[in-house]
Amino acid sequence: MTDTMTHYSNLLTTLPTKLYSAAFPSPDESPSSQDLMILVSTIAVMWAAIFSVLHRYLHPYAMRQQWLTDAMGREYDRVGLSMCKALRVKWTRQRYTEIMLNDWPKMQGIYLQHFIGGALCLPAVLGYTDSWAANLACLGVLSEMGWEMSDMADIVITRSTAIDGKERVPDTLVMIMSIHHSMTLTLGLPLVMKYRQLRTLHLLTFNLQWAAALAISANEYCKTLDLKNQKQLWTFRIVNGICFGIMAWMRGIYWLFLCGKLHMRLYEDEEYTMMCVGVVIYTLITGFNVMLCIYPFGKKMLKFGPRSKEMGLVDMDDGEELEDTKKEGGVHPSPSNNSLMEKGDTDN
Repeated sequence: MTDTMTHYSNLLTTLPTKLYSAAFPSPDESPSSQDLMILVSTIAVMWAAIFSVLHRYLHPYAMRQQWLTDAMGREYDRVGLSMCKALRVKWTRQRYTEIMLNDWPKMQGIYLQHFIGGALCLPAVLGYTDSWAANLACLGVLSEMGWEMSDMADIVITRSTAIDGKERVPDTLVMIMSIHHSMTLTLGLPLVMKYRQLRTLHLLTFNLQWAAALAISANEYCKTLDLKNQKQLWTFRIVNGICFGIMAWMRGIYWLFLCGKLHMRLYEDEEYTMMCVGVVIYTLITGFNVMLCIYPFGKKMLKFGPRSKEMGLVDMDDGEELEDTKKEGGVHPSPSNNSLMEKGDTDN
């Protein structure tokens, strides 16, 4: 018993040093997979704690804000109902608003996490070649990996322990989020271990995380705009257009370019296992990017653009989504995890 306590006491004592060495190894050191997994697990716990604190303090605030309640209702009329149909999940406008308000703190945490992960890559992206810059960029990879582990654990726990878990996190949503998390959870650790200094890896990490952060934060802002107000309508169009351009480049053209460079490097180094897994992952993520990142912004550009009325499209908040709701005659008022559904329209 004493030996066991001494063993765990030594582990806790040496943990900070072990974590630091795994995150910031010297140029002639290479952290083991075990040390990196300890670091990733610690990061996962850290992000879970941060999201818990955000929910505790921001949720009461969100529930008191009438402007936020109105914004979530408008979002349902714009794209929420069609998004629910795509996921085969049915909510009334009121239930959708309640869920969105409940998960509003989580959405703020998601783009915060992506901004931080991308920021860790900035020195390497800006051209610094010292080991500290590469270490920070790889920490950005591990940060994303830790958050995605935490998110997947939340999905599994919800589906397996909550009475309505499978309705709150339906099969379609599990598939979407599994694709979203697949690249980092499968290739993150091997790439960090072998290619810590590779600029393509740093650029790819920055590209994915900041594209998501910009898109999610902009989408959260656009929810608050009343499209019946001409000034706010034009603000919506401009922000949405900028986001479409960012996503088309960072999640489309540049994404394919970086994947091609990484794939060629793996081929040259005869890393055939990572190369084959990578081909599958690149294909899945490319489909995710097109359907759930680029297309939604393009659809909004058409639906709410200056020529939307001429084209027979809806140009205001009280559009076809609301008519569809009336035809449905009220739908299943069951609880759900909307934060995951929301990411399906804007995130990684």
